[in-house]
Amino acid sequence: MVHVEPGVTRRRLASIVVVLCVILAAGGALAYRAAYGVWSGTPDHISYCGRTYLRGTPGLTHAEIVGFGAALPGDAPYPVVTVDTVPPVVGQPLIAALTPQAEQQRLGVPCTMAVYLKTGTDAYTGYALSGGP
Repeated sequence: MVHVEPGVTRRRLASIVVVLCVILAAGGALAYRAAYGVWSGTPDHISYCGRTYLRGTPGLTHAEIVGFGAALPGDAPYPVVTVDTVPPVVGQPLIAALTPQAEQQRLGVPCTMAVYLKTGTDAYTGYALSGGP
């Protein structure tokens, strides 16, 4: 039977933990890059509601975004609501003025024409629908 010093086992375990942490961090960075087109920071594009939205105007306020809702198709401006977080679970709020389902079907439009990612205190970056309705 081979005798192994306790210090050797601890060093081996510590090495394994460090390697696993590096692998997890690299996997997270690669997944973020694949999902958002950048290694870190504000995404180049966001997928929401089965569509892709491309980064546009930075530095918008919540009041400006609510004002844009008045220009949407339909009878009345749609409320601006939080629809997701980017990245999921730990990210920043993604808001949009959602077109009601009945209006989507009647007008043949997507669930929203734009989404807005919170980037600071009352600061949002707009993302416009890629392609047409």
